[in-house]
Amino acid sequence: MMRMTTNDTNSAAGGLRGLLDVLWRIHARNESAVLGIVTATEGSTYQKPGALVLLDGKGLRHGVISGGCLEPALEEAARKVHESGHAATIEFDTRTDEDLLFGSGIGCRGRVALLLLPLPPQAPLARALFAALDRGVDLHLSFALDDSELGAGSASFTRDAASAPCARWARDGRAVETGAIATTLRIDIATPPRLLLFGAGPETAPLALIARRLGWFVDLVEHRGRWAAFALDAAIDRRIDLAPAAAAAALADERYDAMLLMNHNYSLDLDWLRFCAADEVGYVGLLGPAARRDALLTELDAAARARLAPRLRAPVGLDLGGHGGEAVAVAIAAQLQQHFSARARNAAAATSTIVHG
Repeated sequence: MMRMTTNDTNSAAGGLRGLLDVLWRIHARNESAVLGIVTATEGSTYQKPGALVLLDGKGLRHGVISGGCLEPALEEAARKVHESGHAATIEFDTRTDEDLLFGSGIGCRGRVALLLLPLPPQAPLARALFAALDRGVDLHLSFALDDSELGAGSASFTRDAASAPCARWARDGRAVETGAIATTLRIDIATPPRLLLFGAGPETAPLALIARRLGWFVDLVEHRGRWAAFALDAAIDRRIDLAPAAAAAALADERYDAMLLMNHNYSLDLDWLRFCAADEVGYVGLLGPAARRDALLTELDAAARARLAPRLRAPVGLDLGGHGGEAVAVAIAAQLQQHFSARARNAAAATSTIVHG
């Protein structure tokens, strides 16, 4: 089952994770929703292709496409999809002087197009999104854009070797088993980043909160009672209460997008630095000053140092200034956001598909 967030607004998740939290609750009430996907943009726009919004019969429930000026028209279009049960498209063009004077008044001079899809309870697309989140894999979506089959499509997990469709649906969002679908729009939905923190401290709770609001998952390895107290009320998804050797065995089959060494303990950081050197994770953050980093690296063999070199951020975080746990958390989160955004852009350029971060 999908790991749900709490109803506490302070720990509500953002991004794809938060959208699926809301969708799960809508479907639990046996109600339908409408998923909006930004399919094309031009000029200055608040969102880019691949961005998602979720609406129901009453209005917007998660995500935005502008600073608030375009949402009323989007909600009206979504209500029509909700009532008809059929997909639709909508376009906003704010590039003209007429729009500045008589239209939205946004003044950003851009164009954004969306595909609005009905998501009834048990919709195949919804099930595919939930499954991708549970499995921690990216999802490849294909849609038809011609009038007769608008919104019909299929989904497949992008890491499956055969990439066979895991779901197919008609224009009303319901399952379809046979018949060809002429798809012309392809979008990749990226699974939310997963962070692994080694050690808890004053920065743990604020970092975990920021991460959840960004829609990321956060796990923590911490077996020391006094330090674990820092994570007692933190928005941690999973705490691994094991010493390094046992924790390393428990993590053998897990995949993370970033690992952060924050033990405030030299020996523990050295143990986990060796672990990270052997792992393929693309981002390794080490808390502490440069002199401490250099001392730790001298205790690794040359091969381990070479493996870490392109991935290690130490001291971790952007140099934003400030002191204390909250300032450290903001600096780390900012660097992680920069890293994940660059990775998404590179993936989009390599595959020529639309990526939702």
